[in-house]
Amino acid sequence: MAGLPTAALQLAGFLMAHAFWSASELPADSSYQPQSLCMRSDGNRQLQSFEGANPKEQDEAARAFISGAAAQWPDCAVARQVKVDTPAGEVDALVIDVVQYGGSVMTVVQAFRPAAQGFRLLGDELMLSDNGPLPPLPAAQAAAAMREGALDHPGMGEKWQQWEQERDRTSPLVQP
Repeated sequence: MAGLPTAALQLAGFLMAHAFWSASELPADSSYQPQSLCMRSDGNRQLQSFEGANPKEQDEAARAFISGAAAQWPDCAVARQVKVDTPAGEVDALVIDVVQYGGSVMTVVQAFRPAAQGFRLLGDELMLSDNGPLPPLPAAQAAAAMREGALDHPGMGEKWQQWEQERDRTSPLVQP
């Protein structure tokens, strides 16, 4: 994989922080409403929420954006909440698609425990390309860029540091 797009990853990290802040305050039986954060070459950003009658329709609108309107932006990140089946049961995860000019660069999956169960990040982010998981060094570089972007979110520094300290060591999405 060629050099990772640091600016796009930092943008994705900013959106990740925003999404987890929202998710950390949701009442039981609620889901994070998918959002995109896109940045023009001049640095201007636009946050958009995806509407729908239910979470499935909102997710479909977000996916349609990735393969459609995202192409007009140099850098975009799209965040949505999903349920992932694991051997230990269903797990909530935030999926962030990192997109440049409408082409998917990578997908980041971060498992978490919803607010109603005591919000917590579960293990490290999974960094995926079209060919599967990124090798360890590019994955670590991508995670570092995203976490840098997360700390850029206003008011997020202390909250993010607390989540990092309380983060579970192992993701339920990774098979031992």
